[in-house]
Amino acid sequence: METKFNLRRKISFLNLFKWFLASMFIGAIVGCFNALFLNLLSKSVNFTNSYKYYYLFLPVALYIVNHLARKVYPEDKGFSTNAAIASINDKKPISVISSVKAFILPIFTIAAGGSAGKESPCADVGAGVASLVSKLLSFNANERRKLMICGVSAGFAGVFGVPISGAIFGLEVLSVGSIFYEVMFPAFISGITSYQITQKFGVEYVYHPLQLSTLNLDSSLWHVLAAGIFFGLISLLFIEILRLTQILFRYISIRFSVFWKCFLAGCLIILITLLTSDIYLGLTMERVDAILGGDKAASFGFLFKILTTSLTFAGGGVGGLITPVFFIGANAGYFFADLFGLNTITFAALGLVSILAGVANTPLAASIMAMELFGADIAPYAAVSCIVSFLITGQRSLFDKQRFHFDKRISDDEDEENDNQTLAQLENKLNKKNFFLAMVRHLIPQDNSAQTPKEEEIITPKTKKKSTKKSLSQTLFGHLIPTKTEKDTENKDSQKQDK
Repeated sequence: METKFNLRRKISFLNLFKWFLASMFIGAIVGCFNALFLNLLSKSVNFTNSYKYYYLFLPVALYIVNHLARKVYPEDKGFSTNAAIASINDKKPISVISSVKAFILPIFTIAAGGSAGKESPCADVGAGVASLVSKLLSFNANERRKLMICGVSAGFAGVFGVPISGAIFGLEVLSVGSIFYEVMFPAFISGITSYQITQKFGVEYVYHPLQLSTLNLDSSLWHVLAAGIFFGLISLLFIEILRLTQILFRYISIRFSVFWKCFLAGCLIILITLLTSDIYLGLTMERVDAILGGDKAASFGFLFKILTTSLTFAGGGVGGLITPVFFIGANAGYFFADLFGLNTITFAALGLVSILAGVANTPLAASIMAMELFGADIAPYAAVSCIVSFLITGQRSLFDKQRFHFDKRISDDEDEENDNQTLAQLENKLNKKNFFLAMVRHLIPQDNSAQTPKEEEIITPKTKKKSTKKSLSQTLFGHLIPTKTEKDTENKDSQKQDK
């Protein structure tokens, strides 16, 4: 008769083998869908770009996308990364119709000139395919959730050619502060399989190994820290502008109609294009590749890309947000480096991954992506910049369905009760935390406002000045002034009585 230990060991081995086969199967299917989507998107973009003013059709294209998304199977709304995150966190399935919408609608949006990404369709389709396969295999809710995470990892890894960081991105993007380690093995298997299958179909990726011999941590750490703060602020700007435009155009659709929402958003994008350039339309991955190759970038190109992307999604466009983030990050990094006379290629690469870490709250995946795309030499710089950008954004994210398991604004365990403290208590705590204030605390006059004055004592401006001067002198030279004892005061009182 077998012991419990042997039975559990066999069950663990069979479970590991089951997830190996399931994750490899999901990775292969998602890899095929990745290649199909990217090839169709490439042909569609090449066709529309053959016309000089193809983007003039954008208002009509946005309205068609809105109509298809809202009127065709309106109950199936899981065709965005945000919806996929919500379904996975809530352990809910994704319908086949939602996956079909996630596959088709971004092609219309991007080919017409909308500023959207290519990763969301692949990741969303991956989650939908995994949901369908889990149903066919009679998986329970927890197993379905694991397989859907594998689908997201496979989609992200296959699109950008980053099997390791793609797998970690699927684990890290769901909830800030916790990583699903129990899904790490199948996520890696599905990500690597998807990457290999997608690559077999001839999909090319961005890869620029950087030579960082001109930088070292002794002289450039401050530059990297400053860049991380700058990238965090750009991440905040992107998140807030995206939310503001969505609120504004939602009001337009309610107050007037969906047509006017699409028409106005499309016309504003056309106006920006006519005033600047058409490089801010579509995927713009060619410009990212050019900047990383040493080409020049527009001074405020990242601002124009933020506007076109925000208007595209506010107007009802469907697609991903990570690909525009790459363009915004590369341009912001070039702008920062050009402003301070630094290496533009290096800081463009740092901007690409740091703004991803800031807007998606995925510093670990972004740091590893930097090594996969640009080589191992950039690892320490990317880690510092990504973490700083991640901390700067606070409790904000491009994906509002993302869950936060810890507050990035809190540094100490005892500070978790800050919400229940008064303003005076928080100010007192801030004074204690302030290092520079602690150094010169003995030079600062003590506040006597807490002491209640005697009833017969009348405070005038002259007496207030005297008391302030006295407290200042006592503070600075208190150790030199002899203090009065109780005996001294008693002797003086007795002398007054004798007189």
